[in-house]
Amino acid sequence: MSPEPGGRQPFTVSAPHLMLLVVSVVSVYFVIGFYGKSLDSYRMNQREGEVRQQIAQLEAQNRELQDTVDYLQSDAYLETAARDRLNLARPGDRSVVVIAPSKPALGPPGPPAPPRAAAGVPDAGHLGEWIDLFFGPR
Repeated sequence: MSPEPGGRQPFTVSAPHLMLLVVSVVSVYFVIGFYGKSLDSYRMNQREGEVRQQIAQLEAQNRELQDTVDYLQSDAYLETAARDRLNLARPGDRSVVVIAPSKPALGPPGPPAPPRAAAGVPDAGHLGEWIDLFFGPR
C-alpha cells in the first residue's frame, strides 16, 4: 500500500492488536459483572442481618404475649380478677368495706383566727406577727 497524498497512512489493525482489544473488552465486562454480583451479595447479607434481628424481636414479643395468655388462662388470674373486679371472696375470708366520709369529721375546733390590727395602728406585716408571737397580742 502506498501512502496517501498528504503523508497520511490508512488505519490498519493487525490480528494481535484486534485479539488484545477483544480480550480487554471481555475482561472488563466480566470484572464489571463480578463487581455487580459482589455488591448484590453484600446488600443481601446486610438485609439478612436486619431480617434476623426483626425475627428475634418478634419471637421475644411472641413469647411475652404467650406468657400473658398463659397467665390470663390460669387460676391465679381468675382469683385475682374475681377479688378485684367482682368483689368476691373465698369462703372463710373476711371482707372489709372502706367507706369514704361524706361529712367533715367532728372534733375539736382549730386554733382561733389571729386578731386584726387596731383601727389606729398601721399593720406591720410579718413584723407584727413576730411581735405578737414574742410579746403577746396587741
